Amino acid sequence: MTAAIESDLSRIDVSIDELGSKGDFAALSEVLAADFHYSHSTGLVQDKAEWLDSLKPLVGKRDRVARVVGVEMHGDIAVVKGEVDIVWREAPTKYNRYVRVYRQEGGTWRAISQVTMPAPDREPAK
Repeated sequence: MTAAIESDLSRIDVSIDELGSKGDFAALSEVLAADFHYSHSTGLVQDKAEWLDSLKPLVGKRDRVARVVGVEMHGDIAVVKGEVDIVWREAPTKYNRYVRVYRQEGGTWRAISQVTMPAPDREPAK
């Protein structure tokens, strides 16, 4: 059972970045809890509405490409760790790591928090 839940969470987790890149904000909003907070690698912290609004002007300018590294289960809370590359069309790619926290609400997993940090060690050798 845990392996199936971890697989579902990995799929949901990667979809957050795919939906944000495509601009499918209705579907993205459904995956995020009402009390979701996003902590950027710059230190800026945004609530759900602020983060969704900040993504809108970026559609078509870059893609968020995530890869799940690990899932930790804690009852109705899950912690997902991964790497996310911000692949800009006309600027260098930004390499990051992230931690997302999920809470199960009525049988549905929703993200409640994300912290993103720069990962300069992931940058390709020049």
